Amino acid sequence: IILDHMNLKQIYGGRKGTHFAADFVASAFRDFRLNIQKVNNAIDKKSLYKSNMKVHKAWGHGDLEYNYNNYINNIYSEFVNSYLSTDRRYEKINNFKSFVKQFMVYILRIARDFPITRSGYVISNHCSPFISGLMIEISKQEHGIQNNSNVIQFLKDPNYKFIVNEARKFGFMVDINAPWRFVFNIFSGALNPSLAGGQKYLNKHGVNHENILNFYYRKCYLDDRLNLENVLFSLYDAFYTQFNTYEEMKYIVCEKGNPELRSSFALNDAVRGRVVTERKDRVPPSPIFTDSNKNEEYWLKALLKLRMVECGMPHTTQSFEFYVTKMLAEKRNFSEEAALLYINNLTKGLMGTKFISKGSYWYGSSENEYASRKREAKAKRLRPDRVQYQITGTKNIVK
Repeated sequence: IILDHMNLKQIYGGRKGTHFAADFVASAFRDFRLNIQKVNNAIDKKSLYKSNMKVHKAWGHGDLEYNYNNYINNIYSEFVNSYLSTDRRYEKINNFKSFVKQFMVYILRIARDFPITRSGYVISNHCSPFISGLMIEISKQEHGIQNNSNVIQFLKDPNYKFIVNEARKFGFMVDINAPWRFVFNIFSGALNPSLAGGQKYLNKHGVNHENILNFYYRKCYLDDRLNLENVLFSLYDAFYTQFNTYEEMKYIVCEKGNPELRSSFALNDAVRGRVVTERKDRVPPSPIFTDSNKNEEYWLKALLKLRMVECGMPHTTQSFEFYVTKMLAEKRNFSEEAALLYINNLTKGLMGTKFISKGSYWYGSSENEYASRKREAKAKRLRPDRVQYQITGTKNIVK
């Protein structure tokens, strides 16, 4: 799920920072901060927790659109600079359709560790937890094993327990692995008749712990098909802008009796040949199919394959075709949303995300383990014999 931008509100970040969080989080932090200022005498002057607290990191550090686009661009750069440059694979791309085919072959090899769909990205270790709008940080401290000394300093701070107790009154939990991080608990105060904790801030904005996710957030899977299509279309648009022509190598045989070819190939009548390079133009970006219905079903099938690979769902060619048939039946009998719901229900909870590789927001793997996984991912990416995935079209059209 992702937070609706309409529910954001600016949160105090001092004169140099402009930060946002969910509106009820901003309200709770305002009162929490004022409360700490009132009990200023209770704060040790040498404490890492300042009486005049201000936010250093919030929703903006996890802005989904910005970070997701950067993430996709990094994958695209690796695809073009590494994958396509190997064995002259770029010669296989002459239009949007062939670009998608080559990109799918590439991404399916690494999608388990580097998901491409919006749903896969949001639950991966590449996505910032700040996208929830429920999390703020009051210090510039960095995370990671190498910065454990920062965590220890905060935990030993004379005001740590006091801050934890005060934060709870306003609906916040303090992250013990990063004590400068406050996370709003939407269930805080839900069972308290006096409306202590976070419940009173939810009430002020007309929601409670039971309906907050429905009113403030949107489910990613509803936009996955359209997002996937738009992402690949924009990538091909960038690819075409940079590489609208390409060179194709061909071996031309000189047939005996053809004076035009003989003159350039050989001095005798023997059959000979040579390799020539021919420059060709790529087709400008355009939809894969002119039929919108075929287009939707192709992308739904691609989405199903990607989500199954991203979540590590075991499947064979036969079982995949079975799932495709059921998914398309949902789409044709009911709606595209029904097909998207089928994909989501099939893949959302079968297996946990592989959250054990190093990423921008994960510090649970050693450097050696990360390096090993990176080498393995690269080997899968560059070796077609390591992968059995294949994308075909719908309605008996092979792509």
